[in-house]
Formats: sequence, C-alpha cells, structure tokens
Amino acid sequence: MRPDQVSVVPSSVIASASSFENAQRTVDYLRSYGMDSGSMSIVGAELRQVRKRPRVPVVKLTAAGALHGAVLGLLAGVFVTLVAETTLTGLVVVIWGLVYGGLLGTLWGLFRGLIRNRPEVEITEVVPTRYEVRCPVEELSVARTLLADASDVDDGRVEREVIADAPHEERDAA
Repeated sequence: MRPDQVSVVPSSVIASASSFENAQRTVDYLRSYGMDSGSMSIVGAELRQVRKRPRVPVVKLTAAGALHGAVLGLLAGVFVTLVAETTLTGLVVVIWGLVYGGLLGTLWGLFRGLIRNRPEVEITEVVPTRYEVRCPVEELSVARTLLADASDVDDGRVEREVIADAPHEERDAA
C-alpha cells in the first residue's frame, strides 16, 4: 500500500516483530499459504525519536573526492584534447587533467569531511521500536490459525509473537 493511500478495510493486528525483516518474513509465510499480500500491511509502532551524529571518516570522504576529481579531470583532459588546439601533446593534457582534477577533488572531499563531521551537527529521525503485521478482519481467523501452526514448527523461517491484546472473535462476542 502506498503511503498516501488510506485503508478503507478495518484491519487487526495479527503479529508483532522487532524488525522489519521479521515482519516481512511473517507476511511471506502467510502469503505462501495463499493469503493475499495486498490485503496485509506492515505498520511501524511505538515510534521514538533518535538523534544521530553523522560520522563518515574524513579520510574516506577525501579519498572519494580525489577519485571523483581525477575521473572528472581525466574526462576534461580528453575533451580538451579532442576539441582544442594546444601546444602540448594529447597525453600531457590528459595527465594534467587527471592530476589537477585529483588535487581539486581531494581538497573538495577534505573540506566536505571537515564540515560534515562537526560536533554540533545532529540528525533526528523517527523510528519504530516494533512492527505490526495487520490484515483485514475477515481474514483474521485464517491468519491466526496459520501463525499458531507456524509456532509449532521450528524451521527458523518465522520469528514473531502473536499479540495477546489483539481482538479475538470469542472475546468480542462475549
């Protein structure tokens, strides 16, 4: 389901997982037994804010900048060799382009690394602590039966716990 779509079918929580991969495995397991994956959804729950400091080593950014600059300088040298008339040979122009591009790229990467890794820069993200697998109310009993059968099988594919406070038909009828 796309993020801008609103679900018109009431859904119930059938399973909870600590990671998105485990929730996806749950959906894959249910889908392998014939449930429609389009009707199921994975929803992040218990959201919390996390502050992270972006840490990319300055050396890594400098090396990447040098590599990108060298490639751009090489391309510029080839372009100048093909288009312009110079007193230098084509090989010398290409080598100068490579060297100057590498130097400029190194400086660019160094400054980028120094600016990016400032101590006062923090990134704030909202991340879920768990993921809920939801399905329409009409398919709830089928999904619960499949998940109950999966808990008896220890094949390592399915790791989840059925939420105890999810609505049950027996409790709701009473």
